[in-house]
Amino acid sequence: MNDHKVKSIVKSLSNIQSDNFFEEICLALGQAIDSDYVFIATIDENKNKASSIAVARKGQIVDNFSYHLQNTPCSEVANESICTHRDNIQQLYPNDQLLVDMDIEGYVGVPLKTGEGKVQAILIALFEGNFANVLEVETLFLLFSGIIERELHKANYVKTIELHKHIIENTHEAILICDKEQRITYVNPAFTRMTGYSLTDVLGQTPKLLNSGIQDKNFYQAMWRELNEKGYWKGKIWNKNKEGKVYLEWLSITAIVDEHKSVTHYNAVFMDVTEQYRAAEKIKFQESYDELTKVANKNSLFDFINLSAARYQHQHPTSAALLVINIDLFKKFNSLYSYGFGDKVLVEIAARLKSVVQPSDLVARTSSDNFAIFVNDLSSKDDITKVINKVRSAFIEPLHIASVSLKITVTIGVAFLYKDASDAHRLFEKAEQAMFVAKDISRNSYQFYSQQLADEASKEEQLKQSLEYGIEHDEFSIVYQPIVSVEGYAVTKFEALIRWYHNGSWLSPADFIPTAEKFGLISKIGDIVLEKACAELSKLKAQGFTELAFNINRSIYEFPVEANDTAWLDTIRRHELEPKDICFELTESVLAPENDTHIALLNQLQLAGCTIALDDFGTGYSSLSYLRRFPIDTLKIDRSFISEMTKVEGDVVLVSAIISMAKALNIAVVAEGVELKGEVDILRQLGCDYIQGYYFSKPLKPAHLAQYLMEVNSEGRIG
Repeated sequence: MNDHKVKSIVKSLSNIQSDNFFEEICLALGQAIDSDYVFIATIDENKNKASSIAVARKGQIVDNFSYHLQNTPCSEVANESICTHRDNIQQLYPNDQLLVDMDIEGYVGVPLKTGEGKVQAILIALFEGNFANVLEVETLFLLFSGIIERELHKANYVKTIELHKHIIENTHEAILICDKEQRITYVNPAFTRMTGYSLTDVLGQTPKLLNSGIQDKNFYQAMWRELNEKGYWKGKIWNKNKEGKVYLEWLSITAIVDEHKSVTHYNAVFMDVTEQYRAAEKIKFQESYDELTKVANKNSLFDFINLSAARYQHQHPTSAALLVINIDLFKKFNSLYSYGFGDKVLVEIAARLKSVVQPSDLVARTSSDNFAIFVNDLSSKDDITKVINKVRSAFIEPLHIASVSLKITVTIGVAFLYKDASDAHRLFEKAEQAMFVAKDISRNSYQFYSQQLADEASKEEQLKQSLEYGIEHDEFSIVYQPIVSVEGYAVTKFEALIRWYHNGSWLSPADFIPTAEKFGLISKIGDIVLEKACAELSKLKAQGFTELAFNINRSIYEFPVEANDTAWLDTIRRHELEPKDICFELTESVLAPENDTHIALLNQLQLAGCTIALDDFGTGYSSLSYLRRFPIDTLKIDRSFISEMTKVEGDVVLVSAIISMAKALNIAVVAEGVELKGEVDILRQLGCDYIQGYYFSKPLKPAHLAQYLMEVNSEGRIG
């Protein structure tokens, strides 16, 4: 990877204005890869036609154009494929007249996707001659596709805002907005149609002008009390229009608050009773059914089971059973294709499950990749095996979705009503436990709940109690592994690693951290690590090691509920340390789109002076667009990539690309799990900033840190 090219593109982008972003990035990429054309084109919904939004030709912006995708290499790109041909492209696509007209021989194309994983545009480079640096061009295109996708999303977002404004102006529901003093600042046209009042009539007045006089003082006092306590109120209310005509409306009022939770505005939406009925029906459906698959949801399933429980109370204990069904490798389908593709899979699975049950049974979707079937009227335990076989047989034939043939398997857990549990909640828990056991044994299998499963659950409960005891009785200790600067092999950082000595033996974090996360104990353990590490660092600084910093791991499950929570910073300062002395290490799961709410806390920590490291980079949500949204100071490349560098050439290229990308974003890089000199040599050549691993040192006990640092400082070497 050519660092200079990456940096030159990043530098070009730093001065780009929003209105000419796509043209400038086409120019920058064209110059970097020495292509004759670079263009970005949007794809229509049916993937029949491409329309360019920016075209760079030999350093100049030229006119946009449109073309049909059939019989072109761009059709492959539009169908989510990276397409590269170093030469002879005209011979491969003889019916693509555009290639002939432009005299093109070499071609590179990369799909550009929406946040839902759907291809919305394509990034294309064309060469009038052949080209040799295929890997470099592909890597650069993939590296910067995230930025282009973000800008496409931004452009779509602006359109969405305009659309929302259009919707508000044209919606049938009346909308009224007041300031904190309850003075009207906005009404939409529907408000005018319903009440007869225009914005000019009501601007600066209060909603009292609509008061019909039917509701008494107590009604309004109760309404405002609930609005102030809960932040919203909804219900039926009689009002009158400009002509004095009284009408019944369904009114919803929401208090709008700022970051300090102070009310800034009130938003009121109201409609007539017909709209109320329709809304109630929609809400009723959403409360009872899964919106995507149209089968029952978990709440409806539990109600159905509890109703059935009374029926079977005095019958044999295998008259009814619950199957909890997990789709094997469903998350992999989402990552390989898209979330939209995954939704289609779920809809098809629900249809197949419904096809194998009796009218007296119920199919439900209970989570993202879990379904359940409650089966009634079983004459014996053997009958449920027949149902299981029907379910499994339903997936013998592959699913055919969007030209993809997909083989689905499911893992099933079974629990019997009354034999295993007498209420819906416990029955579901036990069927789910059986499913997890089946999955541990083998995918595409099934398992009945048994006492052995109960014993396993009891074992997990005992581990939870042991963790609670260990937390209360200070059984946890910390060791510290040096993080070595490649420049001069200096040591100014250590990663704090937890150890647990319980009942005469050491337990691996891999054995207890998942249980701690599952039962909500991880925050307390994380606080112990931070507390002990800060105390040790404070002691070392008092001994003269003033430039030292510690890296502290925090799980995504440890983030405070409130974004403005200062507990972590308070701990640092209580030990007379500066925030810059602590780097918080987070795993890549923090980059997942659903965790955007954590950005505020990370920004707060970084603004105070702490640094943020992203651990195990490359194993999860690695995305340039995500990295640009989150405040990240350091990337830690996962050891799985490092250990393969000396064996697999492709891993060297990948590590090189990660380092180049990080440097372009001014992010430092740490390589984890380094054990061999050959790995060190490669990392130095690639420009890695820091190295961590057994090659230099195993984790050290606190008592050995000062001596280790003195030896390193005096001898100028490590190991």
